[in-house]
Amino acid sequence: MKYRIVRIELKDEEVVIYFKKLRSQATVMPRIDSPEKMLEFSMQMGMNLAKKVEEAFSFDGFITLEYETYCTLDLKVGDIVEVEIKPA
Repeated sequence: MKYRIVRIELKDEEVVIYFKKLRSQATVMPRIDSPEKMLEFSMQMGMNLAKKVEEAFSFDGFITLEYETYCTLDLKVGDIVEVEIKPA
C-alpha cells in the first residue's frame, strides 16, 4: 500500500513517522456564468480546503524506527512510500 508521509517526530532514541493513505481525487472546474455561481463555487472551494486541512491532521498509520535506521532511509515529509505488512 502506498502512503504519503505527513509528519515526523523525534522521541528520545526513536523516530515516529505518520502516514496518510494515498488516494486519487479528481476535481472538475464547473462553468461559471453568473456571480451567484461564482459565490457558490468559492464557498465549495473553502469547504473543500477546510476538509483537506482536517484530513491532513488525521493519520492512517504510523511506524516507529530507530534513529540510525531513519537516517539511512533519508525520509522527509511529503515522500511517498510503499509499506508492506506481514504477519509475524
